[in-house]
Amino acid sequence: MLAAERQRKILEKVRRDGTVRTTDLARDFVVTEETIRRDLDLLGRRGHLRRTHGGAMDATAPLGELSQTERESRQLDEKIAIGREAVRLICPRETILLDASTTALEFADQLPEDVPVRVVTYSLAVIERLASRDSNLELIQLGGSYEARGRRFSGMLTESALRALRIDRFFFSGGGLDPIRGVSEPNPEQARLKRMMLQHAEWSCALLDHTKLGVQTDFYFAAPEELDVLVTDRGAKIYAKSHLKDLPYELKFAR
Repeated sequence: MLAAERQRKILEKVRRDGTVRTTDLARDFVVTEETIRRDLDLLGRRGHLRRTHGGAMDATAPLGELSQTERESRQLDEKIAIGREAVRLICPRETILLDASTTALEFADQLPEDVPVRVVTYSLAVIERLASRDSNLELIQLGGSYEARGRRFSGMLTESALRALRIDRFFFSGGGLDPIRGVSEPNPEQARLKRMMLQHAEWSCALLDHTKLGVQTDFYFAAPEELDVLVTDRGAKIYAKSHLKDLPYELKFAR
C-alpha cells in the first residue's frame, strides 16, 4: 500500500472513531510503529488531526472533551459489551456511583431489573435512561451546576451531596489509560470530581474500551494502584499482553 493511501485510510479511521492508537494502526496496516508515527506527524502538521501520546485524535473535534452526543456513537458495541461484563461485579443492595461517561450510560442500560441496587450519579443521561424502571432500583441524582455539553452536574453542590453518601462501588471511564500513570481526563473539573469520587468509594472499576489504552490526556485522576478492576473489550488483548503486566488491579475482558 502506498503511503498516501495508508494516510488517507488513517484519517478516515480518526474521523470515524475520534481517536486512534499507534500500536493498533501498525498492526492493521502491517507496518512498523515508527512508520505510523511518521504518518501521524505528517497528518498533524497538515492540520488533519491532533497528535496525542500514543496516537492521535480528530482535529475537527473541539479542544478538550467531545460532547455527550458526539461520544455516544463511538465504539458503541465495545461500550455495550463492557457494560454487560461490568454489571456482573455488583452485589444486591449496594450503592453504586456512575460517572457521566457514555460507557457508564451503557453500563446503566445493562443493570438487571431483578437485583436491588441504589444508583448515584451526576449524569442527566443516566437518570433519563433509568427513570422508567420502577422496581428494585433507587435513583439518587447529585445536583449542582448543569453542563449542557456533557449533560451532567458538577461543582460545590455536587461534591457536598456526594460526601453525605456511602458509596460501595464506583464505575467510571476516562479519556485514556497510561500503564504507569493511570487514568486521565481532558477536562480538569471532571478529573478533580472523579478524583474525589474515587477516594470516597470503597471500591472502583474503570470502564475503558481498547481505543483508550495507551492514551494520555491532560489531567490524571486515578493511579493504577488505586483501581480494583479494569474492564475493557477484546480488542485490547494484544496491547494488554505487551503493556499491562504485573497489574495492581484485576483485568477483565468483555465477552
